[in-house]
Amino acid sequence: MPETGPNRMTKDNIQNKTLSIRISTDGFCFCSYTPSLPDSLKYFFYKPEKGLTLTMNLQHGVEQCPFVMQGEKYDVKVIVETEDFTTIPVEYDNKQDYKTFYRLCFPKNVARVEVVANRLDAQGLTVLFPVEKSLYEGFQKLGDVTFYSTLSILLGLMTSKPATEERYMLAYFQGDLSFFISMQDGKMRLANAFRCEGGHDSIYYLLNIWKEQGLSQEDDTLYLCGDKGVELNMMAIGRFIKRCKRMNANELFPLTLLNKMEGIPFDLQSLILCE
Repeated sequence: MPETGPNRMTKDNIQNKTLSIRISTDGFCFCSYTPSLPDSLKYFFYKPEKGLTLTMNLQHGVEQCPFVMQGEKYDVKVIVETEDFTTIPVEYDNKQDYKTFYRLCFPKNVARVEVVANRLDAQGLTVLFPVEKSLYEGFQKLGDVTFYSTLSILLGLMTSKPATEERYMLAYFQGDLSFFISMQDGKMRLANAFRCEGGHDSIYYLLNIWKEQGLSQEDDTLYLCGDKGVELNMMAIGRFIKRCKRMNANELFPLTLLNKMEGIPFDLQSLILCE
């Protein structure tokens, strides 16, 4: 059935829409949203076909997405889920040096990727992360593209909606990715991410980082966000860390259709509503 009414996708209003895409090995999330139309959010999940490259899967996902019009150009925001990131001070932020800095941390990866960056002036750092070259080129066909790392989005959220505690840690669980950020006085002290086979792996990494950062089991706070892994891990984590708090989207953001749609990853919600 064709779309009708004021939110119908047409050539006249498509330029006002933002196309947000989240790329991970688990699947591609597509969101279309017009800020002036609160009920305009559309969401589509594409599960990659086994045996195909990420680029081919991107092409198939775009073709199957019901609200992407072939041949049209969009304001595109892309989250790249990766644990292969690093940070540099903003005073060393020079695009010509991105690959050099990245190569120091990930020497085997640099030949097959484009190194992109998110500058976070409020944190005094720039996040460098990779995008597979063929994916990078494929996205250019969709329009004006900005790439984001999960770290950049979470730090942006924590800067715009700061916690009351001086020292705390954020744990983000999404699929097999566990992401940890240690904060003090509003600034990032450490960030790391790991691929985990289950909750026991996530908790192992979390507790090691907690101890390494000198955080107190009694007095400091752990914030948790993400998918169902939060509920699965929270009870076990509570045996070791007294102050655990769940971050819910409907407590952080205005009540919109976005909060009512299950399955949209927390970082993608944050990108759409806070960027």
